[in-house]
Amino acid sequence: MKNFKILNLLLVLAVFTGCEDFLEEENISNIQSDAYYSTTEGYEKLVNASYASLRNVYSEPWVFTAGTDLFVEGRDAQPKGISEYRELTPEEASVENFYRNTYAAIQLTNTALYFNDKTASATALPVRKGEMQFLRAYYYFLLVQQFGGVSIVTERFTAPEEEFNRNTAEEVYTFIINEMNEALGAVPETSSEFGRVTQRTVRHFLAKVHLTRGYESFAAGDDFQRASALADEAIAGQELTTSFENLFFPGNERNPEILFSIQYDPASIANPQTGGNNQNYWFGPYMGGQGAAQGYPQRAYRLVPTLYLFDVFNENDARFDATFMIEYYQRYYDYYDKSSERQNLDVRYYYAPKWANSAEAIAAWKAENPTRRDNAQVIPYSEAWEASNSTALDNATPAIKKFDDPQAAFGNPTSTRDIYLARLGETYLIAAEAYHQLGDAGTAAARINEVRRRAAKAGSENEMMITGADVDIDFILDERARELAGEYLRWFDLKRTGTLMERTRLYNRDIRNWYNRSIDPFEGTGGFKILRPIPSRALLLNEGNFPQNPGY
Repeated sequence: MKNFKILNLLLVLAVFTGCEDFLEEENISNIQSDAYYSTTEGYEKLVNASYASLRNVYSEPWVFTAGTDLFVEGRDAQPKGISEYRELTPEEASVENFYRNTYAAIQLTNTALYFNDKTASATALPVRKGEMQFLRAYYYFLLVQQFGGVSIVTERFTAPEEEFNRNTAEEVYTFIINEMNEALGAVPETSSEFGRVTQRTVRHFLAKVHLTRGYESFAAGDDFQRASALADEAIAGQELTTSFENLFFPGNERNPEILFSIQYDPASIANPQTGGNNQNYWFGPYMGGQGAAQGYPQRAYRLVPTLYLFDVFNENDARFDATFMIEYYQRYYDYYDKSSERQNLDVRYYYAPKWANSAEAIAAWKAENPTRRDNAQVIPYSEAWEASNSTALDNATPAIKKFDDPQAAFGNPTSTRDIYLARLGETYLIAAEAYHQLGDAGTAAARINEVRRRAAKAGSENEMMITGADVDIDFILDERARELAGEYLRWFDLKRTGTLMERTRLYNRDIRNWYNRSIDPFEGTGGFKILRPIPSRALLLNEGNFPQNPGY
């Protein structure tokens, strides 16, 4: 929010929205703010509000997921500028919302850090300082990847400020690494309050920051070495023992593999029809308007999987069935609510995967349980699975089920499931990518094999194992697609590895259509549209030295 005329931050802090049981909702707008934030109670609520600001930053999926190789526009429209780049301008609302929300979150952490040494005696203050330093650095990491250099602002503002100069991307990365290293020395290895920043949280993201900077022209010589070491420290010898299905099963959000998440709790949602998050809403087809009565989620039909995402799996990979709802029962949510009774449930839709979509394979599937399967509507794999604005039917493509919330009200946003920001499976893949960049293909393969060992269907472990000869950046990106589809990471993956233009041209139908017309949708004024544009309003209201990004 920094580059807009900044209103008094205390207006932003008037209402604190809770995150899980340790972040409570309370309106304190009638209390003298400085005095209140200097109390233990007030300061804790200020810190909790800083955690809660993650909800606003991740309130829309577009800058994280649209315009990648994994998702394409479905029957309903995405923001064209984000999903196809050619029409991306500094007036793009989703970019401005992200920019504004991220800087507003930074303002919260700045305020929490300002009051850290002004607060009444509390034993947790050094730890809270580390938590806030980490969160602030995390927000700058999001910004520098999306926009390149931005203004580093660490002050707490109590009056409008109109002049900010732009720091270089190199300076922003240096700031992020320094802040995260300080946080690493302040936060504990573990916490009794699930969701607090811990040393494993910081190591995971420090590894990712070093990995990302390692691709830049100003990279430090040891960035990939530091990334591999920090990722291994975050892994700490822990194997992936939770099945992929159970990792995402509703109600299992507090599992040992989750290193950091955005927390939600039904008790903190004032209106179940509009509160919560919408990660369960975006990824898949519209299912109809009777979900409240018939037990299925509301879906947007706006971010649907590309054929590449379907094709990147094979029959040995249990993540396919755990990612997509392949067997849709008469009541969609019975998959969860009656999980022990699935053999006795009638199948309404069956999406036959690529390796099982022949007439013989479909007949064999029905023969396994003819009473429950004979009347199923079978939708075999085809190009029609990649839905478009000409797709007429509801449920024409498999839904991504990883984020389903059977307890959510029928609406958007209504889910109270946590949003995973860091989990151990990705930590292994961060380590693998860093070792690959160091030229250590054997260790890279070993880290990937831990992820694939967990993903293998029973009896298929050997078929899923790879060797160092299999590892290149495309294989790593394929593995990240299989493991992390929909988890608000993909645009960063393609941007980091310099493959955004190449892979979207190959795998994103809407972007490929531009190239087929001999138009490069990334080409802009003075450069390619890789970075996002600095929002126009930010530049108009800023009297400092802040040039626009190339391409706009």
